[in-house]
Amino acid sequence: MNYRKLISNPKPYLQKLLSKIINGLRVCFYKGNVVVCEICGWQGQHFFKGKCPKCNSLPRTRLVPFALKYFGLLSEAKKILHVAPNLNEYHCLKSLISKEAQYDRLNNRAVKHINIVEDLTKLTLPNDHYDLVIAWHVLEHIPNDLKAISNVYSILKSGGRFLVSVPIYPIDNETTFEDETLPYYDYEKIHGHDDHCRSCGLDYFKRFEAIGFKTKTLKVKDLKLDLINTYGLSNHHLVWCFTK
Repeated sequence: MNYRKLISNPKPYLQKLLSKIINGLRVCFYKGNVVVCEICGWQGQHFFKGKCPKCNSLPRTRLVPFALKYFGLLSEAKKILHVAPNLNEYHCLKSLISKEAQYDRLNNRAVKHINIVEDLTKLTLPNDHYDLVIAWHVLEHIPNDLKAISNVYSILKSGGRFLVSVPIYPIDNETTFEDETLPYYDYEKIHGHDDHCRSCGLDYFKRFEAIGFKTKTLKVKDLKLDLINTYGLSNHHLVWCFTK
């Protein structure tokens, strides 16, 4: 057997195994106090191409707990709706919120850690119910995002918060662009991803304000450099905290 060839060009299942072994070694041998992954709690010397070796979290995922703390959203939120969280986000939020809090997870398809299967544009959830709704890199996938935003406004209590992040594409793009006539196979070329139906710009918050939200913005690039480095964040990301 050609082991050199196997290591340089492994089959997919071997690649996963090899990656798991390498990350396991990194978790052990790169422990330190330079960086912190707020998703899984790992502390180390550095991240690896932006990824945490323990949980594989990316900068955009680690920005979720950072933003929740930055805007002070966890202390008073008793009823929380998390839209389409990945497994890492779910475990992280579950560890951060009060045990007495209602923590619902919504997706338009059945997933093990999801407890509400509904379309965000066709909600049947009660109005004036939630203190906090989180939608993290979700709305760029929804063609009728205005309906989704309006529905979230309805289910939030007065004073409730809507925490939102979307990819800004291209980087620092000022103006949101979408074309409903664009064929699906052109999405990646135009929007940077094969499942993004728009290129969100820095003006995307205006869609929320048109519905009635008030806006606060967190731009990672405006944070102190030591915070960005410690938590492994990306200068190109931003978060909006909307208030009803």
